[in-house]
Formats: sequence, structure tokens, C-alpha cells
Amino acid sequence: MLRRSLPVIVLLAAATALSGVALSGYPLLALAAGALAGLAVGVAVDLRARRRVEQAAAAVRAFADGTVTRRLDLGGAPAWRQLAAALNVVGLSVRRQLDELERQRARVERLLENLPTAVLLFDDAGLAYANPAAALLFGLDGGGQGRSPMQVLGVAGLAGAVGEAREARRPVEVEVARDDRTLVGRATLTTAGEVSLAVTDLTELRRLDTIRRDFVTNASHELKTPVAGIQALADSLALAVDHDPGRARPLLGRLRREAGRMAILVRELLDLARLEEATATRSRQHMPLAEVVAGQLDRLGEAITARDLRVDVSAPPDAGVVIVPEDLRLIVGNLLENAVLYNRRGGRVDVRVTRAGGHVTLEVSDTGLGIAETDQDRVFERFYRVDKARSRAAGGTGLGLSIVRHAAQRHGGSVAVDSVLGEGSTFRVVLPVGGRAAVG
Repeated sequence: MLRRSLPVIVLLAAATALSGVALSGYPLLALAAGALAGLAVGVAVDLRARRRVEQAAAAVRAFADGTVTRRLDLGGAPAWRQLAAALNVVGLSVRRQLDELERQRARVERLLENLPTAVLLFDDAGLAYANPAAALLFGLDGGGQGRSPMQVLGVAGLAGAVGEAREARRPVEVEVARDDRTLVGRATLTTAGEVSLAVTDLTELRRLDTIRRDFVTNASHELKTPVAGIQALADSLALAVDHDPGRARPLLGRLRREAGRMAILVRELLDLARLEEATATRSRQHMPLAEVVAGQLDRLGEAITARDLRVDVSAPPDAGVVIVPEDLRLIVGNLLENAVLYNRRGGRVDVRVTRAGGHVTLEVSDTGLGIAETDQDRVFERFYRVDKARSRAAGGTGLGLSIVRHAAQRHGGSVAVDSVLGEGSTFRVVLPVGGRAAVG
């Protein structure tokens, strides 16, 4: 800029010199002309400097906004070039810091979006942010930005925690009930004066905790019966050996049956515990259902003959699934065992395996007493028995169908029952052909 103004300054200086010569006989006029020329030179230089300052100010604003697109070049004297170089260094540093902040913000957003915990942020205007878990839990389809805590959360306890955290300037934790769900919220004041609220849904954890407690209680009760029987029979056997040897053999037979019953219960408890593991420790492989059905029917051959049952099997050899082999044997074995043990004498067991699309369906039907409609939703619960006395007499533990359900669900399958009281039942298991990674 200054370089381009030099010709103008030179011309003004030349004009001043000429006017001084021309007006040498008029001192006052010559002085006035010189002053005007000097003023013109000063104004020209000042305009150039002001433009450079405006350029520098615009560059600083662009650095602050993160919108700078090119390096600043003020030109002119070395001082101006040094100022431009210094501003370019500052701008580069600011740009790097802004880029790092953007990367950190993106990482935090990805973390929050994948969190199962609902996270919300409230400022003075209302809701400022909600991650996907929060949007799902509180039904924020439209985003809800700007809405008050009570409008967003719908529970006075949670909304009050947000207000209390802001006023008391300390974390506030509350437990509330919302739509039959148990929620725990923790509100914390941020350094920016906003309030973050993390909400955890404890409903499922509480339900699982109740199931575990009931499981321990039921398992202890179920184990107590055979253990007490074994202890009593052992005492009777000890007396019979010394005083009545003839009674020893039948007592020994009963002792073996009670021990066998307890062994079955312990084995099924272990099976159920394995099926509830977070991940499978055994590898999956392709298993043909026809082969597994044949093996389990062979195992039950003595019971089938004793009850004079007719068994009809329709299982194409190419119908198979990718699964943990022991899981499939548990599914098939428990369904067939139920159909045999709880069937009427001279009844029928029908086994059907079909494949449609990416799924294989196993159906096991019997002609037993059937299951009342009120009991059909509960037969897959642990230790649930439709007829407790009859189930124990048959040697059942109340765990078989629960094992079937867990094993099927572990591989992405499902189980259902259709039954008519007095006519029989059909249990249906659907499994994906390709299977999936076994999960708890």
C-alpha cells in the first residue's frame, strides 16, 4: 500500500517545490502552499496505515471465529510485515486448538450416543442436549430443546434434582418411579453453569435380582427334599443292615433313586448357569436336527417302551442349525423327555422338523393331559410345575422348559406352546439356520 502511494507523495513534494519557486516573491502564499502539501502527504500516509490496521483487525476476528482462509499479508514497511507474520502464527495456533476441541467434542458425542445411560443437559433456557438413550427413555422424538426439566422428564423428583443441583451447587441423586419403571438420576452442576442429568433405568436389574433371590430360594428348597430323603434312607439302611437285612435292598433302591434325582437337579442347575453366561465358551458347529432327535429318542427308549408310546418322527436330514451342540441336545432332550414322561399310557409323540427361509422349526407334540391356558405363560419359568405332585412323581425338577427357553434365546431363537387341557400339548422352537454368537 505504502509503495503504491510513493508516486503520489513524490508528485506532491515536486508540486510543493515548484510552487515555492513560483511564489518566492510571496512568502505567505508559499508557506500556505507548503502546509497544504504536507497535510496531503500526512492524510495519504494515514489512510494507508488505517487500511492495514483494518486488515489486521479483520484477520484477528477471522482467527477467533475459525473462518480464516488465507495468510495475512499487510505489505509495506518491515514493521507491518512483522506484525502480519506474528498474527499468522497466532492464527495457526488458534486453528490447531479449535481443531483439537472439535475432535474432542466429536469423541464426547460418540461416547454419549453409545451410552446405555440417559444423559441430558439443561441450561437456563431449558433442555440443551439429550443423548439417544435419553430420547428413547423420555420420548423426545422432536428433540425437546428449550423445554423445562418438568416438561422433559415428567417426574417431579427428577426435575427437582435439576433445580436443587443448580441452587445448592452440589450433586443431587434421587430414585423415582416413572411408568412402572425404577429410575435413578444424578444431577451435577457443570463449570459452565449448566446441569447435567444422568438417569439409569434399574427396572431390569431389580427384576433380575428378584429372579436370582427366588432362584436361590427355590433351588435350596428343591435340594432339601432329596437331601433329607437320602439322610433318612441312609439312617434306615444302617439299622436294617444290622437288624433286618431283608429290608436293606429296597431301602438301597430308594436311596439310589433319591441320589439320582438330586444328581439330575444339580446337573440341570449347572446347565442353566452355563446358558446364562455372558458369552459362550464352547464353539458352535452345524448340527442336523434329525441326528440329535434320533440320539435323544434312543436315550429315552426304555421310558417310551414302559409307557407303550408310539413315536412318529419327520425330520429331513438337511435341516440343521449352527449352534453349540450341547445347547441343541438340551433343547431336543428336554422337549422329548416332557412329551414322554407326562404322556398317557399308550399315547403318541409326534416330532416335526421343518425348514423355511433362514429358520428351522422343531415341533414336539404329545397326547398328555395338556396345560391350562392360565399356566401356559408360566411353564417356561424356573421351578414352575403345572402339577407339582405329578411332576415330582415323574422325576421332574421344574427346570427343563426354562433350560429350553434359555438355550433357544441364546442363539437368537424362540419357544412357544400350544395346548388344550385334556388333549395334549405342542411345543415349538424356532432357530436361525446360521445361528448367531451365543450370548446370555
